[in-house]
Amino acid sequence: MTKKEEDISDWEEADVFRDPVVRADFRSESFQGGTNAIGALGNGRLTVGISPWSELIYFRWPTPSYYDHLRYFTKAYGLKGVLFLKDVRWGKNAPSLDWRRYGRPYEVHPGLGARGGIYFQQGNLSWLGDETWTSSRQYEPEEGPILCTQLLRNNVKIEACQWVDWNYDLLVQEFRIKAKFAEKFFYYSTFAPSKKFDPILGVPDSKKRGFAAIYLPEQSIILYFQPDVKKKSRLAPYLDEKLLPEQIDKLYPEGGIFIAMSLLTPPDGIQIGADRRGRSISKKAPMGASENARKGKLNGNTGFIGPADAGLERILKDEETKVTVLIAVADTAVDSVKIVTDAQSQGLNKMKSETIKYWLNLSENVNLPPQAKPTEKRVAQRSITNLLIGRDRSSGAIVASPSRQPAYHFDWPRDGAFFDLALDLAGFSEIVDQHLDFYRRTQRKKRFSVSPTWLLGLKSPFYSPRGHWHSNLYTNGKGGNLSIIPYEIDETSLIIWDLWRHEQFIQEIERPAYQNQFLEVLELAANAINTYVKKRKGWIKRGFEDDNHVPHATLHGATAVLVGLASAMDAGRRWGTDPKQVKLWRTSAIALRIGILRRIENKPILNKSGWRGIQWSLFPAPLFEQYNDRLAKPFITKLMKEVQEKIEKKRLGYGYLAEQVFILNLVASEKPEIRPLLARAVNEIINLIPISGSDCYGEVTLRINMPGHSRLISQQRTSIPHLWTGVCAYLAVESFYRPERFLTQIPPIPK
Repeated sequence: MTKKEEDISDWEEADVFRDPVVRADFRSESFQGGTNAIGALGNGRLTVGISPWSELIYFRWPTPSYYDHLRYFTKAYGLKGVLFLKDVRWGKNAPSLDWRRYGRPYEVHPGLGARGGIYFQQGNLSWLGDETWTSSRQYEPEEGPILCTQLLRNNVKIEACQWVDWNYDLLVQEFRIKAKFAEKFFYYSTFAPSKKFDPILGVPDSKKRGFAAIYLPEQSIILYFQPDVKKKSRLAPYLDEKLLPEQIDKLYPEGGIFIAMSLLTPPDGIQIGADRRGRSISKKAPMGASENARKGKLNGNTGFIGPADAGLERILKDEETKVTVLIAVADTAVDSVKIVTDAQSQGLNKMKSETIKYWLNLSENVNLPPQAKPTEKRVAQRSITNLLIGRDRSSGAIVASPSRQPAYHFDWPRDGAFFDLALDLAGFSEIVDQHLDFYRRTQRKKRFSVSPTWLLGLKSPFYSPRGHWHSNLYTNGKGGNLSIIPYEIDETSLIIWDLWRHEQFIQEIERPAYQNQFLEVLELAANAINTYVKKRKGWIKRGFEDDNHVPHATLHGATAVLVGLASAMDAGRRWGTDPKQVKLWRTSAIALRIGILRRIENKPILNKSGWRGIQWSLFPAPLFEQYNDRLAKPFITKLMKEVQEKIEKKRLGYGYLAEQVFILNLVASEKPEIRPLLARAVNEIINLIPISGSDCYGEVTLRINMPGHSRLISQQRTSIPHLWTGVCAYLAVESFYRPERFLTQIPPIPK
């Protein structure tokens, strides 16, 4: 038995898979790889993933969804990992406590990505991210955009402060080094610019990425690029010449992806070599910078056509010093270089202060309960501002997470509806306007399609997608990584609810225009879900719910359809829908509500509720007249039991605690006796679960034993930062103090 298999056995013996979300997420990481991140930085165009040790793990541009230009990936097992579940992270067998603490993912080719390193007088080189460092972090300022990672090793202290400029597509990294015997600082990266979407199955590593890298001596910049027309013959004759960015653009006038990397002042050495990890590269190709640095001095090769490993060198003359690395991206060489040279000439103070000012303005405008505790406000604020990192400023789409391992860098309409709820409550309704317009543009209009997944439910593969959305979407509206799923009935329903609900945040004078803009969207979606109601049985036909690949008909789907029809019914009356059509929606909504209530008497429905049927029966579905309703009691009891098990550590792994708590907070407005338990749960969500210093969440939490800790500590896994989990943390704080704000977000009971 391998160590990796032993890790899985350890988790199974600990009953960590008792929570179905945990098993699903282990499978997700086993399939596509673990997330080596504690947070993300971005400006709505450039999005950068940061590891616990300040390494870059993705560098996505021009949207948070595509394309990734950094060659870095963790171990994944593909379809084999779905069938035979494997843990893909270091655990008890980790070579350091810090790797164990954060569950560093296994790496097929260690050293990919981008990171700094210290070369010591004794002749040894330590890259940031290797097992010798212990990490911690905080934002500067506390509500701001600069993530500062502290790294300690013996008598060495490094602080890496990283931020993305709001106005320019520029990543700034300031390394403050305090080391008595440090001789040099190296920084290298394996950028591989590309305009290809990430592969969905297994490891996201394309062999076609990485065209060339050259050194521009006049600007002291390393330029990685991939032109739209990939003709190496244009560059080859000039590879050994001192080129200017204008000459590069003349060679490749069609444009492409150009990444400029430099120090704030000219480097003391450079090396551009081949990225040999997992590739067949000629032995004659120049040595990669990461390998070259181990000799203590870079060789100075100035160009390479092919996938590159390139780096910069700085001699450290003082015991305390600062080295600044600048990385910019654009669609021409001139533009990417100009971003860097402008930053060098202007100095960073102005750019930094403007970016901080912008982010503080966002943070200070997050609507929070005045009586909330300081830590509650801080974490809730970060959860809202993280949404803006996941938001494409051009299209308005918001990804579930910037992470591509697992692949969550898509907009899920289900998540989006709750993102919009949080943004409206937080005071950012103009962002919701744009997000809903993205859904308006991406609603499917075709009347006919085919999908083999229907056959898994013994149903005809032919169907109508009209009125629905793709299961998830790239930020350009293209179907994402779950295109095999025809649509998801709960997502279509929740978008109707989102449209109905958001109208409350539109100024009255602007509501007629809003209604006119979204009337067709509402009607098409409502008609689509209406066909799935079995009126006589008071239930729904089998369809696709919450990423399931097999048709289901659970309480999850039924409550979603109920909230969608109830919302459409109320909005349609006021928006100008044909009364006959509204009557059809009303008839279906009434029949479905009665059918659900009837089935509640049959207790097995609680065990066949789907992912979120229990929660959604309480919110946002208009199912019960009040939470003291006799039929609501088993739902509340079940949720309370799960919450109690999670906060009392009876489950060593769990997900969606904040979602359950924010909905139970609404129940507490009528049942105050449950409030003490919920206060403990909010404390757990805010103070014990998120990653220390970054205040970010994964989709699931594991409780792990760590030497030196008297109690179990939280480890976050799967797509960090997971924006849904963060948004639910904000909603948990908001609903704990101001539940009345949510009660107006439930559509009227259909009667």
